[in-house]
Amino acid sequence: MRRRDFLGAGAAAAVGVPSGLMVSRSRAAAAVPAAPPPGRIAGMTPAALRDDYRDRLFNRYLPFWEKGAIDNRYGGLMCELNDDGSPASDEKYIWYQGRGVWGYSYLYNEFGRDRRWLEIARRTRDFMVRHMHAGGGKWVEEVARDGAPRKGLGETVYGWLYAAQGLAEYYRAAGDEADFDLTKQSILAALAAHDEPQYVDSMIVQYIAVDADPRGLRTLGHSMVICSILTDLLAHRPDDQLEAVQRRHVGLILDKFWNPEYGIMNECLTRDYGRHPDAAAHMLTGHAVETLWMVMAEALRRKDRALLETSAERVRRMLEMTWDYIFDGWGDGDFRVFATKKFPRGPDFDIKTMWAHCEGMIACMMAMEHLGAEWAARWYERLRAFAIKAFSVPEHPIWRQAVDRRGNDLKRAGVSAKRKDNFHPLRYMMYNLLSLDRMVERRK
Repeated sequence: MRRRDFLGAGAAAAVGVPSGLMVSRSRAAAAVPAAPPPGRIAGMTPAALRDDYRDRLFNRYLPFWEKGAIDNRYGGLMCELNDDGSPASDEKYIWYQGRGVWGYSYLYNEFGRDRRWLEIARRTRDFMVRHMHAGGGKWVEEVARDGAPRKGLGETVYGWLYAAQGLAEYYRAAGDEADFDLTKQSILAALAAHDEPQYVDSMIVQYIAVDADPRGLRTLGHSMVICSILTDLLAHRPDDQLEAVQRRHVGLILDKFWNPEYGIMNECLTRDYGRHPDAAAHMLTGHAVETLWMVMAEALRRKDRALLETSAERVRRMLEMTWDYIFDGWGDGDFRVFATKKFPRGPDFDIKTMWAHCEGMIACMMAMEHLGAEWAARWYERLRAFAIKAFSVPEHPIWRQAVDRRGNDLKRAGVSAKRKDNFHPLRYMMYNLLSLDRMVERRK
């Protein structure tokens, strides 16, 4: 089957910080010359859209977390919350602690160096290291609110990597070499565990709906998180060993996980990074786009316009071939080139996730800012319109996790309805805000 055969006729045809708060420009120096900023984005001027995000972030989203997510008694962050912000359980997961350290450290580093945010990051970092580091860069999956053990080492190394991501950004804020050392140790420990022949990514059932022995499979998510951590860390702190790791995993994303036969990003490969016969025609589209914008960020660090353009064009393809042209929204889950006995071909529209729509908007905003891509402006507007309509509840600042094809609230299998996302929407708003701020400055 030629790639154009399964794009579909529809795809072919479609195509607040307080005022005056200084925003850091430490990462704003685009390695590729910035494109002329558009006059309007999503129906607004860049300044008006920037102000909308300032309001959403600083007047709605962040105040919600202060109601009960920030544990002022023990440190760390609560993971499951009621709609009024009060804790719904006493569990603390390593994913949420590491992501929380990253989020509040990034707020401090990029939005005015407010000591309150650094203090939240510090207390979360201290809780995480004291109660969840098992030694040698390995991390336990879950503890109780006071740090009492609940679960042992994570079944996957994602938690180890998110701990590293938080520590890396906190290192940029606080400058303690011990945090850099633990960041590096955690990354190397995760890589070693992932290289074990019997390693199983326990998320495999969620991420690839194919019949495959999960032992030893290589999954895109691992390279994705490594790329994200190291782009930011290496921009601040050069390290030859980690630079080699980064080069390897960016190469794997571009040359191995990318399947040129079908023009898709495979979610899993064999142990030697070859095509898996049962997964070669499968993609988890949300992960694909999330990974590609991270490669775009790496291209900016490297000053590599060709890499930036290649990654952006792949994002465009993903959106065009998986958009729901009937009900809007993005089929961000499973995509199959061919039908199977269990599944139809094409994108799965039965569940549309909030986190993936956030990642799509990061990718499109980057393509607008650095490439001046008109297609990115069009897709950004569509993604944002659907996200606001489907995930944003007017009376509540925290977006819904997922919706069905028509945009009705939907509970994700295996995920608590009380789980509130302290990472994807925060990152999307912060990144978009910084891009818009730079574009506004260039229009003056």
